[in-house]
Amino acid sequence: MAECKYYSFYALAKINDPELLYEAFQQQIAPGHADKIQIEVFEHSDQLWKKLTPSGGFDLNIDAETLAVLDRRFGSADQGSWYYERAIEGWFCSYKPLTTKHFVLLVKSSDPDKLIEEDYLQFLFHFYCHQLQMLQGTYRDALTGLYNRRAFNEKITQLLDRSDNQQRRAINFSPTIYVMLDIDHFKQINDSRGHLYGDEVLLLLAQQMTYSFRENDLLFRYGGEEFAMVLMDIETEQAQLTLDRFREKIASYDFPGVSQVTVSIGYTLFDKHLSMDQLIGQADAALYHCKATTRNAVHGYHDLIDKGLIPALTGSKVSHLKMS
Repeated sequence: MAECKYYSFYALAKINDPELLYEAFQQQIAPGHADKIQIEVFEHSDQLWKKLTPSGGFDLNIDAETLAVLDRRFGSADQGSWYYERAIEGWFCSYKPLTTKHFVLLVKSSDPDKLIEEDYLQFLFHFYCHQLQMLQGTYRDALTGLYNRRAFNEKITQLLDRSDNQQRRAINFSPTIYVMLDIDHFKQINDSRGHLYGDEVLLLLAQQMTYSFRENDLLFRYGGEEFAMVLMDIETEQAQLTLDRFREKIASYDFPGVSQVTVSIGYTLFDKHLSMDQLIGQADAALYHCKATTRNAVHGYHDLIDKGLIPALTGSKVSHLKMS
């Protein structure tokens, strides 16, 4: 058993990618029987329970029965416990590192004997949480909780990889739309209301992004008041509708202490034949058209070219045009 633990911990310790860490964790729980084990990991932070996704993001849609158990059993006084919930037929294991976050693991087994080595699983879960915390500190924006610029560079590079390197992943979504989003007149918010209000706008906008897009979509804070997204497995027409609904949602949202906040959005097809600079440049050109015309709008790069509203970009590098 000790040897099993050693190799399990080593397998997790050497992984520096949230998605692969999740996969390795699942495989180490029940080596050779991962298909009979269902696991979910929940994090409590910012006064909310969130389900962690394999990609390292968050899903706020937790079923009512599970959420009730989380609220009832794992409050602020909990410092780590192990609990079997008969109604759900699952084991809950909690862990509270020396941070403001609280992690809870839910394990269900379809094995008729329901054999779970509790001590081993608790040790493994605690180790997984430590590794996840380190990765989140490296790849998450401290203010918004979205992926940061470092994660952006690595994730986009991975998604543009046309080799077979990504076939090793058990969960694979196809990137189809790349999006750039910018808060309109953000400098005026900072200048007139102060940076604390500006930070709150950024945080609330990021939360609305998390609520509005799917768990397999990738959400980034690109820098300052600019955000980026990769939408998976979606048609262009549906992407336009989805992004426009989000734009309208933000325009009607009540940001405390701030007058109406609007966003400009530009997007392009996620073409793997493009370089990263070209991909960013196309979405940025559509975003710049929004900022230079009406703002509070959504435009697609290829649609703008077809209408003769912007020229097609050429060359491997495109300068980043910026308007507040």
